[in-house]
Amino acid sequence: MDMKSDKSGAELFKGVMMAHLILGLHVAVFALIGLVVIFFGGIALYWGWILLGGLIIAALAAVFLYRRLKTQGRSLVRDLAGVNVPSGSSLEVSLLGGLASVKFARPAPLPKETAVAAPALLEDPESQRVRELTSLGQMYEKNLITREEFERAKGAILNAVHRGEFGPGTLEN
Repeated sequence: MDMKSDKSGAELFKGVMMAHLILGLHVAVFALIGLVVIFFGGIALYWGWILLGGLIIAALAAVFLYRRLKTQGRSLVRDLAGVNVPSGSSLEVSLLGGLASVKFARPAPLPKETAVAAPALLEDPESQRVRELTSLGQMYEKNLITREEFERAKGAILNAVHRGEFGPGTLEN
């Protein structure tokens, strides 16, 4: 029986130690969460000052870069304008290891041999009739044609539709 009580006592000790370890880890996690809340709470309280400090640092870096270019007798705009970029290629200027970059590109001109006109598309007779009537109405509203000319042209369009002869150049008659 002595062996059994020693075994159960060791098991009980291991169980109690495991419970203490789990409890200690929970306390450590809660302490870590508390520190994170305090840290980010401080950032939230002072975000305006942090932003202002970042802007001041950026402005100082810009002034430093400007003075450095001036002491070398260089102008950034003149230097970039003097770069010969072939047609169809681009030039990329990167600062701070690519953190800030600007890309200049010159599109390649289309060769005149390959430039072809778009093929003429067929238009639905109904939409063509509507387009013709709309342009006719706009001409009448702008007083470019008289009432008689408007009525005659409208009649010609509508009569051509009934005869099935509506096509380009109907208004020229």
